[in-house]
Amino acid sequence: MARIRLLELSEMDPEMAEIVERVDQMTGDSTAMRAVAHRPDIMKAFGPFYWTLQMDGLLDRKLIELVRLAIAQINQCKNCLNSRYQDSIAEGLTEELVAALPNVENSALFTDREKAAIVFAQKMAIDHYSVGDADFARLHRYFSEKEIVELGFDVAQFIGIGRLFAVLDATNTACAIPAMAAE
Repeated sequence: MARIRLLELSEMDPEMAEIVERVDQMTGDSTAMRAVAHRPDIMKAFGPFYWTLQMDGLLDRKLIELVRLAIAQINQCKNCLNSRYQDSIAEGLTEELVAALPNVENSALFTDREKAAIVFAQKMAIDHYSVGDADFARLHRYFSEKEIVELGFDVAQFIGIGRLFAVLDATNTACAIPAMAAE
């Protein structure tokens, strides 16, 4: 049970309710959004940053989803693990890839670019002090500096927001993974 009461759409102002509905359409789960809807002012300020990073960034959606899910596995974030951005599926995200994330370095399923980003994200989530010059040299082989900065922002917010949702215990009450249901 969530440690913060999950608001119903009828309890939210129209703009916040629209944000919650959009998240539900894109991921199949708006549970955590219903918890943080208690502070619509913060969500409304954070939303443009998040949406720009997610939807208008330089990095492709499949890569960002792989990074998000790799961090979710480390954070053990039930909401993140139980949702999929549907556009990443259209770009080739599969449940086989998600299952292979813990062993990304030894998997032939990932490109070298994906491996560099995922390993960087995993290191930041587990021990950010372990990220070193060799990791950045690897990133520079596959990403521009603008893309590396964007990846860093993605990773940082996935770690932080995932951990916030975990401590709030704002877990998906339906436990449905739309991507899996379609397969």
